[in-house]
Amino acid sequence: MTPRSTLPATVVPFPAQAVVLKDGHPITTSLAIAEVFDKLHKDVLRAIHNLDCPPEFGRRNFAPSNYLTDQGKNQPMYDITKDGMVYLVMGFHGHQAARFKVAYIEAFNALEAQ
Repeated sequence: MTPRSTLPATVVPFPAQAVVLKDGHPITTSLAIAEVFDKLHKDVLRAIHNLDCPPEFGRRNFAPSNYLTDQGKNQPMYDITKDGMVYLVMGFHGHQAARFKVAYIEAFNALEAQ
């Protein structure tokens, strides 16, 4: 018996700017993940800090970075590879999370194919 998916046939629209090329490699950011998964950025940062992954994997896939707020304050964030994003969001739950996981993977694959 094959499990049936409860996901809709079409994937929800995904913001194109959530996956970008940086130094020729597709990345996303902790800010983009927070927006797409409707989470507070501080909660995404905490999830990254609490990941139980090998240190080398963490260094390769989660690069500390920063951004300027609308008030001009410098705040921490992470640049995240496809592997890092997959590792991180596989811990997120719920129907919306499942739909966005598919969309993120498809966005990375489309950019890599270019």
